[in-house]
Amino acid sequence: MRSNVLGSAADFRRGGHSSRRPLDSHLAQLFMRDLRADAPPQLPIFRSRLQGELLARLLLGPDREHTMLDLAVMLRTDLGSVVREVDRLARAGLLTLRRTAAGRLASRDTATPLHEPLAQLVMHTFGPKAVVAEEFGALPGAAEIHLFGAWAERYSGVAGEPPGDVEVLVVGAVDPGAAFDAAQESAARLGLPVHPVVRTVGEWRDDTDPFLRQIRACSLVRAR
Repeated sequence: MRSNVLGSAADFRRGGHSSRRPLDSHLAQLFMRDLRADAPPQLPIFRSRLQGELLARLLLGPDREHTMLDLAVMLRTDLGSVVREVDRLARAGLLTLRRTAAGRLASRDTATPLHEPLAQLVMHTFGPKAVVAEEFGALPGAAEIHLFGAWAERYSGVAGEPPGDVEVLVVGAVDPGAAFDAAQESAARLGLPVHPVVRTVGEWRDDTDPFLRQIRACSLVRAR
């Protein structure tokens, strides 16, 4: 996935832009900053963290279209970076673009044979488990963090419809308000509602709570 942008960089350095109008300094800085973005530690084969999180937003969860501006706001980055990344992925046949009066809309391309394996790869690197571990893992007093419900089932390989939310169990002496804030941050990054459940270590070990017994009986994915 790095080859497209590296090829563009090579053309840029060779002077392939000489027949075009020169870039102003601001656009040039944005372009070169995008080239210098580090590969993400989750999986270095992705060109950048932005690319991984963009794929997660479009490939995971309910299938829907997003405007470029919506993606920029949700991913907390500039519009130009999103447009360039979406264009690269669309040229690679991983996303589809549809032009409307309101602008271009990006969505997943389920027709490509790469869709399913790429979605699985993204799920395990930039999906809810990674985001939840990062956001909830910073909470003081959190002893364990688990995903349960439909997302845990999909992650564990249980077939079914794409889940419409993410359910998180936080075990420890955690302030419910802080857990709610972490859920809001996670939801902003994932584009899906995140519902936290907070229980103390003693409550989690107590096998008499019907709700917790139900959670244990189904797919449970530990995030931390």
